[in-house]
Amino acid sequence: MSTEPTVSVAAYLAARLRQLGVEHLFGLPGDFNLALLDALLDGTGLTWVGSTNELNAAYAADGYARVRGFGALVTTYGVGELSAINGVAGSFAESVPLVQITGAPATTAARAGSLTHHTLADGDFGHFARAYAEVTAAAEVLTEQHAADQIDRVLAAALRESKPGYLSVPVDVATARVSAARLEIPLRRPESDSQALAAFTAALGEHLRGAQLTLLAGHLARRRDLGQVLRRIADSGLARVATLLGAKGLLDERHPASLGVYIGGFTADDDVRQAVEQAESLVVVGAVFSDLVTGMFTHDLDLTRAVVLDLHQARVGLAEFPGVELADAVAALADLVDRAGRAPLPAPAASPVPSTAEPGPLTQAGLWAALQDWLPPHTALLADAGTAYYGAAGLALPEGTELIGQPIWSSIGYTLPALLGVQLAEPARRPVLLIGDGAAQLTVQEFATLARRHPAPVVLVLNNAGYTVERAIRSPDAVYQDITPWAWPELLRALGGEGVRTATVRTGEQLRTALADSAPDRVTVIEAVLDRDDVPPLLGAIARGLSATRS
Repeated sequence: MSTEPTVSVAAYLAARLRQLGVEHLFGLPGDFNLALLDALLDGTGLTWVGSTNELNAAYAADGYARVRGFGALVTTYGVGELSAINGVAGSFAESVPLVQITGAPATTAARAGSLTHHTLADGDFGHFARAYAEVTAAAEVLTEQHAADQIDRVLAAALRESKPGYLSVPVDVATARVSAARLEIPLRRPESDSQALAAFTAALGEHLRGAQLTLLAGHLARRRDLGQVLRRIADSGLARVATLLGAKGLLDERHPASLGVYIGGFTADDDVRQAVEQAESLVVVGAVFSDLVTGMFTHDLDLTRAVVLDLHQARVGLAEFPGVELADAVAALADLVDRAGRAPLPAPAASPVPSTAEPGPLTQAGLWAALQDWLPPHTALLADAGTAYYGAAGLALPEGTELIGQPIWSSIGYTLPALLGVQLAEPARRPVLLIGDGAAQLTVQEFATLARRHPAPVVLVLNNAGYTVERAIRSPDAVYQDITPWAWPELLRALGGEGVRTATVRTGEQLRTALADSAPDRVTVIEAVLDRDDVPPLLGAIARGLSATRS
């Protein structure tokens, strides 16, 4: 008789999640996941965060994973997991590692094709696992015989690819026993092939010899937590650093070596655009050149001459080095820079000069000027797709502040639940949320959860009477651009409780006063009333680009 220690499948999964730094589970209960939840939460160190719906849980897990490095949500079969799939697809597009865990009907019911509730009543229990296979790095329906192997495979794939994974856990498998011994071997991202890394490093040193470096970092650099090593390179004085929108703030934008954000032909500063496009030696770090982050593909980069560092391979000019991991490649670059010595840093970028409030009604220009003057350092700044995100893109972020949003997936409403995840992942930082009224209507229920779990988020609802971003693209007066107006202060006080402080502002001076009054120990909601057709300059340029492709 074997004396090898065992744990339940759910306890095994919980232990793996804790090893990955996960402390919170987001989701909703359902009859197929109750036994799973009991075991996941029984003395494992995991804390349950009940969300108002599964889509919001997916968004919250995404926000959590962006800060902690990994996230998890739990839904029930069919109705729950399908509600969450849009959020998980967004995590796939934006390269966010997390796991979607579904409590599923018993293995015997699936084998028999039982006409069970939450199914399509056709006897096929595989519909939803197949759907998730399209938006995850790995997907498994657990079996009693192989559950531990399957869990490790999915979590390892999510780590490796910086994408979501999917685990369907039948009710009978959740409580089955598996060996605990393999938990002694932690899950890790893959290491670089040593020979490939050595060859890459040699080629990189030769390629960069004596050249002035310009780095262009994308969102994968953020997912691999490369901010500190990029700062080390920037501190050398031998490199300048620009980012794409998805990595805005990865390097302090007031650092002397920071070029700010590069958006192809839509880059606000032509000197920045030329510095990237005419770089003597360009190093691209973890970039995905999608439409909205490149100014509708107006970027002009000769990548055949550049050093391009991706998740699992590197390229120096036309020479490819598969098996070189992104973090190792950037570390090799930093070592080469260190050996080259240091150069005098240019003068630090000047802090923006405080502006005065514009007279008359609040405009987009007045809104962003007020935020620029007020925004504190070390802020978790979330901005939803549309006027919020593309206005925030023009801010010069203070030290320790990064912009969190979805420039690739662009699912409106994402940031409000994501704020819940961000604030639980890093409670010491004060979060600030910028969200349009149309976007907020999709996910506003989660305000009730986040307002009770963090003492002082600041939420700005940009009320411009509908879908302003869509109006800027086409048919501004169409009926489908309108939304039902809501009484935002009253609604958010009702959802958040008595501790919520609210204000409605219609002028720049009122906005500045409301921001100044946002006490650090209270939830603050500011409804900023704007003209429906007023858009930030970057969004206007993008809208014209989108309109040209849809005419």
